[in-house]
Amino acid sequence: MINWLSSKWHRPERGWDPVDPVWAKEYAEAEWQMVDIALLDQLEEKLGGLSGKRVLDMGAGAGQYSVALAQRGAEVTWHDISLTYQDIAKEKSEAAGVKLHWSLGYLEETQGLDLASFDFIFNRICWYYCQNDKVFARKLWSLLKPGGLLYIHAPNSQFHRDGMSTSAQLRTWLNAQTGFKIGHPMLPPRRIPSLFETLPVSKLEADYCDARNDVVWLWK
Repeated sequence: MINWLSSKWHRPERGWDPVDPVWAKEYAEAEWQMVDIALLDQLEEKLGGLSGKRVLDMGAGAGQYSVALAQRGAEVTWHDISLTYQDIAKEKSEAAGVKLHWSLGYLEETQGLDLASFDFIFNRICWYYCQNDKVFARKLWSLLKPGGLLYIHAPNSQFHRDGMSTSAQLRTWLNAQTGFKIGHPMLPPRRIPSLFETLPVSKLEADYCDARNDVVWLWK
């Protein structure tokens, strides 16, 4: 509820941006140098190719994966809350000679996206920015076509465990115990699959090789 109320006051279409432009530029430059080619190859294999696939990059940030997926033939929609990141992604996509579709808003604000319309949804390192974990899981699922694939890479509460402030520790504990979110606490390790347990998942693969990160693949 607290996050929801905050989202009604802070509106990206009115110029509000949670990302500092100077920091965003530095972050974007670093991220654009670290696109994981092996991951993209893995995606191609699991999807049977990206050419012609409708892809949603959910929480796309500076757009490095949006562009990389489009370069492999996908029809990609960039969705993020930051106008600053959108400007960076537009500049990069134009330079790369690829066309992206644009969707601006909070992670849950998918009203402009058609239900059951995406072959693949890519959600990397931004899950914790959603307002409600269960609601967001269902939002993503509703956008996925039958037979489609959802990829989630979510740093969990072990990621910043040693550097958390007391406030962050309390918010993380509250989320782990009750599911209630204040701000953007990271989920407990291995929580992601449980958010989809009541949904018609045909196949699930999970990678917990790095205890600080949950990597989950779900087929509808």
